[in-house]
Amino acid sequence: MSALFNPQEVGKGIADFGFLIIAGSVYIVYSATLFYFFIKWFVRIINNIINKQQSMLAEMLQLQKEQKEILQQIVTKLKNAA
Repeated sequence: MSALFNPQEVGKGIADFGFLIIAGSVYIVYSATLFYFFIKWFVRIINNIINKQQSMLAEMLQLQKEQKEILQQIVTKLKNAA
């Protein structure tokens, strides 16, 4: 029976596996933290790109409306002149 449960081997196994569990949990927490901040950073970049595109499209729409008004004024002047 003493051959199966050698206290020194059991203590060594607990110490080794305890360190392995702690190191593994630290690695998992560190990886999860890095992954979280990477995703947050990536989402912020994508949101900035989308916001810039929206502002550019809004500006283009405003310019198009102004151009349409100018063209309508030109057409009405030509009709009145003719």
